[in-house]
Amino acid sequence: MAFEAGLRAALLHAVLVRGDKERNLENLLSLAEAAARRGARLIVTPELALSGYSLFARAEMEPLAETVPGPATERFCELARGYGAYVVLGLAECDAASGLLYNSAVVIGPEGRILGKARKLAPAYRENLWSVRGNLPVLVTDTAYGRIGVLICADTFWYQPARLAALRGARLLVVPANWPSHSHPPEPFWRARALENGCYLLACNRSGVDGGLDCRWARSYLIGPDGSALDEFAAPEGGILYVTVPLAAGKIKSAPAEERLARRRPRFYRDAALDPYYGLDPGALLGLPEARPLAVAAVQFRPHPGDSSAARLEMARSVDRAAQEASRKGLELDLVVFPELAPTGPPASRDEAAILAEPVPGPGTELLGARAREHNLWVVWGVAERSPEGLFSTVVAQGPAGERVTYRKLHLSVADLSWASPGGEEFPVLDLPGARLGLLAGTDLWFPESTESLAKRGVDLVAVPAFWTEEETRFLWEARAVEHQVHLVVANQWGGEAGSGPAGRSLILAYHLYPERRQKYEAPAAGRALELAVLDPQATRAKRFLPGVDYAELLSLREAGPGPVEA
Repeated sequence: MAFEAGLRAALLHAVLVRGDKERNLENLLSLAEAAARRGARLIVTPELALSGYSLFARAEMEPLAETVPGPATERFCELARGYGAYVVLGLAECDAASGLLYNSAVVIGPEGRILGKARKLAPAYRENLWSVRGNLPVLVTDTAYGRIGVLICADTFWYQPARLAALRGARLLVVPANWPSHSHPPEPFWRARALENGCYLLACNRSGVDGGLDCRWARSYLIGPDGSALDEFAAPEGGILYVTVPLAAGKIKSAPAEERLARRRPRFYRDAALDPYYGLDPGALLGLPEARPLAVAAVQFRPHPGDSSAARLEMARSVDRAAQEASRKGLELDLVVFPELAPTGPPASRDEAAILAEPVPGPGTELLGARAREHNLWVVWGVAERSPEGLFSTVVAQGPAGERVTYRKLHLSVADLSWASPGGEEFPVLDLPGARLGLLAGTDLWFPESTESLAKRGVDLVAVPAFWTEEETRFLWEARAVEHQVHLVVANQWGGEAGSGPAGRSLILAYHLYPERRQKYEAPAAGRALELAVLDPQATRAKRFLPGVDYAELLSLREAGPGPVEA
């Protein structure tokens, strides 16, 4: 796609003064005018830009809130009209009809009119002591440059608002924020929202110390559709980040958005719409196993070229080694996870796959099933499966009593598409002693609905055999675990020559509500490795999800089919 001169945007990374509305307003107007004079045609302020953030009682915030339209929005309407610019302004809003307060953002157009209003869907920290949860649909508004979506700060912790905006045609997500870098660092979530939707994302953070909120090193970003930070800015004294969003034929467009959204498989995500975690006892409601610590291993593995028999034998020996290593540490191993396509690596074509693939049950299930019984544990691995229905990239879970659960990958990568057909069944869950386990494969993690579908069914731990080729997109792994409050075990193959092939760095992430108590066990980028960890399912049992999501809209849009995603 040929790009032309882009949309010049300005993120007003201002020092906000708690409780001093007039000072904040004049400072923001001054910064906005300076940005407009330098050619900015989209100007974005931080969240709660007029009031500051650390006001945690209605009596404190009420004098600083105003209706929309109101005096502050009128001032910004004049500026927008004078310079022909769009403005996104974050403020505390007082609803004229009810007197209720909202954490809001307004979009002002170049004619000086308010084009739309967002109300924060997920009040964070102590905002809910004054702010009512937003009661408006996710804001997507038309501009001369195409459709933009507006999400307020912690709304981006959850995937659903950004997904809805993208499905409604937004190709630029604008995020007014008050998000300090030391508190649940926002960058992985902002990058995930851009990557999974193939959209550009502008996050306008703020600076300064605001009560107990230290934002002096908070960062503002322009993030591209590949999830990379194209530009970023932090300054204790505040400032303006100028960025350019690419245009094609005068519009913000993104081929990755069209491709990624089309690859969704909504009919397999319906469990995501369940609501079991608002009962008094979700564990009893879901019939979860009584929680106990679980010892798990991720084996980073690379098959013997052209010798799947040798690879399977090495996998069996790796189960022995993992059990021995756990025993040496005084642990009884519960679960071993191997990579996707572990016995063979990816076939290059359907003809090659027909030769390399094996039936399930077959040689792998026989050998690894015997090890599962011998060591009284579960083994999970990925295999190229040959069956009467076709060729599939399949995950197999083999248990200590001869149990076997299979899952045929739903979201195929580019490499998969050359030989495999997509699966046609939902993501499986199974109960181990002490925890509920869910299964995904590699690029399923590109689609947040996959992990949510498992989390809503009470899964404590997600095992992901992977053939993940892009080192720079691995942040998705941690984002998925944290946003859906599950432990995660990703076993990856490691790569070929000159950085080609899978990216290694297999991961066990032990989830906890508090970031400082999460633990990561990570393999190197290359070489065989064994990571071993103890996971506490109790840490995942108090899940909370964003309420009020319109899953009928999120899941009813027609899917375009099982085409490829990047690995």
